[in-house]
Amino acid sequence: MRNATQSAIANVRDCGAQMGTTAQALRAALPRVRMAVAERTRTLELCEQFSAVASEVESGVAGLDAISAESDDEIREVVHTLSTLEAQMMQVLAASTLLVDSLEQSAERDRANEPAYVLIIEAAASLLHSFQKAKSSTEALRAALSERRR
Repeated sequence: MRNATQSAIANVRDCGAQMGTTAQALRAALPRVRMAVAERTRTLELCEQFSAVASEVESGVAGLDAISAESDDEIREVVHTLSTLEAQMMQVLAASTLLVDSLEQSAERDRANEPAYVLIIEAAASLLHSFQKAKSSTEALRAALSERRR
């Protein structure tokens, strides 16, 4: 059970860290990408949200490493914390899909807007993959806890 707990914590931590890294990379790339002012503003707002969630995840998982994962109560606490953090990550990822849709429409109207669309969709896809890994490991921990109680 300890391994499943550590894996879930690590995957959520990694996803949060990737959100922070993605925010930095997007901010650095934006000056070189053609984008409408409104979409640029939305992208910068999304970067702020990624950074905020990355900080929340970092502080949220900081105390979990010390948990021994011996008791069901400890494991329930870990699952609850990770699920809460995942909900925050999912909200930001949902916001990114709205931006992707807007950029896709811009790219369809004018091919010169494609690089902005590609930049954001690749970032969103990478984050979604990382999120799915985190979510799956938390669900596996939840399932193991349920099995343990039987």
